[in-house]
Amino acid sequence: MLAWSGQSGAGSSALVAGARARPRIAAALAFGALVAACAGGDDNRVTPPVVLGMTDKMAPFYEDEQTSIFQVSTPVSLPVRRATDEERQALGKAAPYPREPFFKAGDARFTIRYTLSNLDDKQRIVELLVDPWNEFVRYRPGVNTSNEEMAMPNLSGIDKFFVLPPKSRVEGIFTPDDMNELATDLATAQGIAAKPPAADSDFGGPGLYNRAFNIQNRKSYEDPLLKPFVPGVIAGLTGFDLGIRSSAAGNVAVEIVIDVESLNGDRILPDDTQERPIGPPGRILSPPAGAAMP
Repeated sequence: MLAWSGQSGAGSSALVAGARARPRIAAALAFGALVAACAGGDDNRVTPPVVLGMTDKMAPFYEDEQTSIFQVSTPVSLPVRRATDEERQALGKAAPYPREPFFKAGDARFTIRYTLSNLDDKQRIVELLVDPWNEFVRYRPGVNTSNEEMAMPNLSGIDKFFVLPPKSRVEGIFTPDDMNELATDLATAQGIAAKPPAADSDFGGPGLYNRAFNIQNRKSYEDPLLKPFVPGVIAGLTGFDLGIRSSAAGNVAVEIVIDVESLNGDRILPDDTQERPIGPPGRILSPPAGAAMP
């Protein structure tokens, strides 16, 4: 089985050249194991590794009198094919989307395997970020500036803290359930944007968005505040922005591989195709009452 060539977006990111060596060993082993595991099925794909890093020479991504944020990100497209003209014309209506999604959350399963590496001689505290896209919107959290004392980044789709000891490496996985939850959270955010609470209410501003993306808020638990905003149809993920964030500059890298399992049978691009995936949508969805980060 051949691997589909995913998008790494190296031109929009600061890649740490020296970070490639050690995390690439783990990624290569994971990649080989995944290829062996799915070699018997045509409905499975494994993407080549995507590498992202930050250096101690970087300027802050966001800075004010109280806060410094160092962050890098890169876009990662999932191998979801585009609808044909005939397929698009056959799609009906489905709020809060402009139309019924062509690619739905149940059409495929995605698994992200990641390796975080600290190349410094001192401990680093970093956040691993995954901000989702579907065929309609690309989520960009921005910074919540409603607190006059301190600006705080709004929650990313997946927003996980790690304490990395000196010269260390941490490996982990985001499961298909995590990725399905991410698709549901993005759809919920679209529902909130379509019928937002009053700006001066208790739930105005970014509050409900952060509640939807809170890692402890899972779809298995029906949150009474979010339930009215969850669509009946959940648009599937077509990609995401992978990011690393820290309050201090440092030499840190992440490397991921993605296992893709097709469930519908005709929504995932074959590995030998020249056809482009859906890619990032043109519309950005961000919570209100916040400052955008470039």
